Amino acid sequence: MRSIRRLLSRRLLSTTACLAAKPPVKLLHIPKLGSESEHLLARQWVDAFTPEDIPKEGWVATRSRSSGPGGQHVNKTESKVTIRCDLDQAVGRWLPKFIMSALTKSTHYHHSPPSLLITSQTTRSASQNQANALSLLHQTIVSSANSLIINPTSPEQKERVKELEKKEKERRMEMKKRRSMKKASRRE
Repeated sequence: MRSIRRLLSRRLLSTTACLAAKPPVKLLHIPKLGSESEHLLARQWVDAFTPEDIPKEGWVATRSRSSGPGGQHVNKTESKVTIRCDLDQAVGRWLPKFIMSALTKSTHYHHSPPSLLITSQTTRSASQNQANALSLLHQTIVSSANSLIINPTSPEQKERVKELEKKEKERRMEMKKRRSMKKASRRE
């Protein structure tokens, strides 16, 4: 504990690096989710992933003048925040590889270099805009991961599907019997 405090005081180790819920090593290098166990592992990581888990070295924030109403305040202060998350550096380190295919379809994705570009200018404060942009980055990552993860089917749902299949089979057999009787009546 003492050595961690010493490293933190010397800024050799950031607090987010200690607390970040990194994905399991197995999950980091999976290019595509296939088995049910991989989907379960990915679901557990997404459920535990918080905005604080995005490492500070994983994104770069720039400030610029925002647009819209606000009078002289808008013209003088740089309250708009743009966050760029370089995906080449993130994927395989703190982001699993399987997310990349979904992130490329995001509206925030930019091709050169592969990165997510997120802006926020909703408030007059740059720090609040930065928090909003980080929250949006987190939401983008989570929604992209959720779009690829298949949740396990519950026993109730499986039972319901079996009942529906049984009813459909009965209905189909009833229709076949009616058709058969109709054709038999024509022959007589």
